[in-house]
Amino acid sequence: MMSHPQVGRPDLDALFADLAHPNPNIQREAYLAMVEHWPEASMPRLLALLGQSDVSVYRAAVKGLGAFGATALQPLAELFSASPDGTVRACCVKAYAQIASNFPEQDFSPEAMTVLETALSDESPVVSQSAVMALGQVGVQALPLLIKICKGDNIAHVQSAAMALAEIPDPQAEACLRDVFSDPATDPLARQMVEASLGRLESSR
Repeated sequence: MMSHPQVGRPDLDALFADLAHPNPNIQREAYLAMVEHWPEASMPRLLALLGQSDVSVYRAAVKGLGAFGATALQPLAELFSASPDGTVRACCVKAYAQIASNFPEQDFSPEAMTVLETALSDESPVVSQSAVMALGQVGVQALPLLIKICKGDNIAHVQSAAMALAEIPDPQAEACLRDVFSDPATDPLARQMVEASLGRLESSR
């Protein structure tokens, strides 16, 4: 017996064609339609696109996966752990940042938080820096990791963590920034960023 497409259900191949469109609004309509009409069929295809060489294609796939919310956390964790490709791992982490930004009320799973912690020491600097950015999007749940990063010795990571901590309304975030600022061993560049972050905290009150 032949199966007929649901009335009003958009064609999945057409949606993936739209995902490659240069207009971001058309891309957005495409991946939101995937989430609504084809969640089970579209997610594996989006994950596969993370390995494409075309930057615009895998960036669109990252945004698409970010629209799925918590259901994408585990598939992304599995792909991150299995992939030898730094670009794919970076895309997984960036998709986590999109999920955190799109669904701020949703907690990240322990597996997803482990991926972000693992990514901090990835051999690819793009992966590790993306992980700090993603943790900043996760926010309060990532506070212990962000504090650890801010007190570390990777200057680029310290700067990103300081910016993230300035956006988290928690006394621990401010205390960390003040500790790092007053530590004489803090790198001068990192201290400048921490000082700017403290200034943002002050002005937000």
